[in-house]
Amino acid sequence: MIGQCNLQSRIEKLIENRTFPRFSILVGPKGSGKKTFANWIRRCMGQNELTISYEAIDVKIDTIREIIQRSYKIVNPTIYIIPDADGMSNAAKNALLKVTEEPPNNAYFIMTLEDENNTLETIRSRGTVFYMDRYTPDEIMQYITEKYGSTAEDNVDIFRSICDTPGDADILAKCGVKSFYDYVQLVVDNIAEVSLANAFKIPSKVALKEDAEGYDLRLFWKAFMKVCTDKADVHSDPEDISRYGEAVLVTSMYLQKLRTKGINRSMLMDSWVLEIRVLWSMNRGLKNV
Repeated sequence: MIGQCNLQSRIEKLIENRTFPRFSILVGPKGSGKKTFANWIRRCMGQNELTISYEAIDVKIDTIREIIQRSYKIVNPTIYIIPDADGMSNAAKNALLKVTEEPPNNAYFIMTLEDENNTLETIRSRGTVFYMDRYTPDEIMQYITEKYGSTAEDNVDIFRSICDTPGDADILAKCGVKSFYDYVQLVVDNIAEVSLANAFKIPSKVALKEDAEGYDLRLFWKAFMKVCTDKADVHSDPEDISRYGEAVLVTSMYLQKLRTKGINRSMLMDSWVLEIRVLWSMNRGLKNV
């Protein structure tokens, strides 16, 4: 496992002292390895004679209720991992309150979340929240080099500037680093030059729904910011530098909005296209192509 040294050390001490919490929440961005880390905890706990955990395959209310009922009946210590709980319904969250109020004698629960605010404050206050360590650029490159070899060596700068997690690196490598980055550069060069109709075709290559085909929207915007930053660095014209700098600020705000659970990505993308065009098209004629 790459990185997470500080968190590993903290968890190991808790397990060694037999003080690991009955209900814990593991928080980190998408692709940061939360499920991998939760299973690492399971293996470490298993060395202290805990049984193999039951891993929930979804967070539906019926599944949660089944897990809770089972947890009060087990004889041997057992770990229950509840992954990707950001989308859990309010009913399922309320059901979980029972195990935080009256913990089963032999059960440990580990919930994983991208955003801790996506669960009840009561659950957070009664459980223990662990935050995934932020990956360093060297740790990301170690992961990429070990997994992708020459692909990483040929695109080191892109990987370093766009990827915050191993999951980011996997997404980028899967979609094709060069083709992805070439497309982003094309967008930067043309978004304010083409007709409005063509500008709205930009999303056609970006995935605006979960599990849809296309470039990852978050990585697309991060790459857009990198291209703008690189262009600002090589321009001497203050207006160009300001234009690219403003685009980076605007895009960073849209990245923050993207974290909102259930947000309409299509509407968000359209709004971003319009805002960038307004920034870049003032006092400039648009070409109809």
